[in-house]
Amino acid sequence: MKNFRYIIIQFTVYFHVLLFTYAAISKLLDFENFQIQLAQSPLLSAYAGIISYAVITIELLIALLLCINKTRLFSIYGTLFLMTGFTVYIYLILNYSDFIPCSCGGILEKLDWSQHLVFNFICVILSLLSIYILEKSLSINWKQTFVFTFFTILLSSVFLYILFINSEYIIKKENNFTRRFIPHPISNEKNINLKASTFYFAGNNGDTIFLGNRKAPLLLTTINPDFKNYKIDTLKIPE
Repeated sequence: MKNFRYIIIQFTVYFHVLLFTYAAISKLLDFENFQIQLAQSPLLSAYAGIISYAVITIELLIALLLCINKTRLFSIYGTLFLMTGFTVYIYLILNYSDFIPCSCGGILEKLDWSQHLVFNFICVILSLLSIYILEKSLSINWKQTFVFTFFTILLSSVFLYILFINSEYIIKKENNFTRRFIPHPISNEKNINLKASTFYFAGNNGDTIFLGNRKAPLLLTTINPDFKNYKIDTLKIPE
């Protein structure tokens, strides 16, 4: 049983060290884009500058403290605080945002927002489990553990909610010149694979589209309105 508990703690520590280190470095390597993504967030636009530096600093600091035995318990509380904040942020995005922005890149760029929420929730559970195991090994009263973990989660949630409320007020009322791009200005309703990049728009008649081809000037491609098929005609030029 002790070995199992030890494995859980070690897995939690190494997993979050890798996660935070990779996340911080990937943000640093594309820092300008990271700031733009925050500026387009429907929750944190007004604080994009401060948060961009704070998140990277906190991620690297927690990753470092997780590697030190004396600060491990404190750093796992920091992990709980940070991952709770990320979880609350995604929950607010999905349920209270005017629009859902594009997902950030990095190690989890293939996940959508709902999958991100599940992933972050698992990280929160791992942190809680590790805190319980560590504090039990130090003979800390479970009531004290409950109070500290509850306070950490509550503080993180309230802090992010206050940022959300104040950011929306600043953007809509105080007008600090932070501008959001129109979310998803182009929607992909229908598409068809032409299997070549040499086509160009030649004209249209109603919903019917005509395409020319740079490599075959006498071929005229007609795309039907349903976008399920196309017809190719050969133009004949009299001598």
